[in-house]
Amino acid sequence: MKKATAPSANGRPYGGIAHEDRAAERRQTLIQAATQVFGTVGFRKATVRSICQQAKLNDRYFYAAFDSTDHLLRATYEHHARRLYAAVQQALEKPDDRLDDRIDAGLRAFFAFLRDTCAARVLMLEVLGINAETDATYQRNLSEFAKQIIAFADQATQNALGDLADQRIVGIALVGAMTSAGTAWLLSGYRDCEETMVRNCRQVLLGTYAYATQQVRAAAQSARSTRTAVKKPDRARGASGNESQRQTHPA
Repeated sequence: MKKATAPSANGRPYGGIAHEDRAAERRQTLIQAATQVFGTVGFRKATVRSICQQAKLNDRYFYAAFDSTDHLLRATYEHHARRLYAAVQQALEKPDDRLDDRIDAGLRAFFAFLRDTCAARVLMLEVLGINAETDATYQRNLSEFAKQIIAFADQATQNALGDLADQRIVGIALVGAMTSAGTAWLLSGYRDCEETMVRNCRQVLLGTYAYATQQVRAAAQSARSTRTAVKKPDRARGASGNESQRQTHPA
């Protein structure tokens, strides 16, 4: 955190801390408070007053940082979406060569994150159906998670899934499946252990990747069979022609 030696145009230093740094701290405090409030009573029952009480801040600091509770919800969602993305990405960057290992690492990071009940509720439940701007924020992050889940696989498997449009749709479908599984797990009070969740969700991902690879191999085999079938009649016609020539011109 930087120290200020003179007042800035944005406000006076206090306790040696610049105004913009204090504002950033308060913003982060409000996001943490909103996580607790949204994750317990829900976004629709949350108020500016309840969030500020949780944050132990005056209401005026809320409006210095956010235009509305909708704005704060988007910021809170984005904060936790970035945290989850980073946790999964860190797991994927470990030097595991096997697809199974990479999938397990990513899924373990995902389900471990969901143990933070309030953050999980913001990510999975509270952000949905608020307004168009919040929906756009959700969709933007969904696209990023879709790219990440496709990146679980190696390049050959990604190519097998199709072009970028195909990969985007498959990625969104897989994120949807993982989100549904995670939401059900959250709402059940984490009834099943994490390893059970990882093992079963692994089947969904591996099944998708394996099917795509199988389809590519089947298409390649079909193409080879077609080329072979085309060549055989040509050889047969050639052999028949040689026989006719021998009958016409006996030795």
